[in-house]
Amino acid sequence: MSKRSPLSPRSSLAGVIELRGILGSAVNNLGIRIVGGEWDVGDTISKEADLVEELGVSRSVIRETFRVLGAKGLIRSRTSDGTRVQPRSEWRLLDPDVLNWRIRSGDTKSLLSDLLTLRLVLEPGIAYNATLMATDKDRERFKAAWAAKQRVFLDQNADPAERRAGFILTDLEFHRALFGAVHSELLEQLFSIIEAALELLIDLQMRAKGYTEKMIGMDESQHLHQAVYEAFMAGDAEAAHQTMRVLIGRAISDARAGFDLLNE
Repeated sequence: MSKRSPLSPRSSLAGVIELRGILGSAVNNLGIRIVGGEWDVGDTISKEADLVEELGVSRSVIRETFRVLGAKGLIRSRTSDGTRVQPRSEWRLLDPDVLNWRIRSGDTKSLLSDLLTLRLVLEPGIAYNATLMATDKDRERFKAAWAAKQRVFLDQNADPAERRAGFILTDLEFHRALFGAVHSELLEQLFSIIEAALELLIDLQMRAKGYTEKMIGMDESQHLHQAVYEAFMAGDAEAAHQTMRVLIGRAISDARAGFDLLNE
């Protein structure tokens, strides 16, 4: 099993601009700096000529970089007013690159707080509707996801790092299978967008419980997931809703306890 750590360079959260060579480097550079607050909202960022010299690229690359960042809502360029940073309310916060830049610039706590709220609002309802709408194929997928999660949890002989990585990845598949059972392309795409941030969140919850090398404090999480699984498989939508709400509530408590660990 892969030892891929949360938010690995090839994670889905990295978006696609990393494939664009010089342009990708320029967009990443300025995106991280803008999101990280190098310039305040309303400030004019560095002049085109200065960025050409600083980044060692052509004027056409800088202009295309501004176009990309403008499309993501981070900046607005006007001939008479320069290129200014837009308010966060204008940012495309679900854009994979913007999510990535928030984490890489140190805005992890704010991002994960948002994600916790999103999960509390969204996932109990997803569990409810997935239970009602699931096909036999969906139930088989969810059953397989739970079995894989259970195997990792019970494997006392696995390498600790492998086991930890496996616990995170099988947890993600457990929730991904529920999203899939609702049969909404929008929800499935939303999960794919937030997946790497969710991976980081699960990692933080585990660190808060003390699980950095050994399986510590994961029993409660596993039991809560089992309650969701059993309700889903029994076709009890109300129980699935309630058990998922308890599960996410526990995740919120664990993650908030781990926020102090973000800079370690």
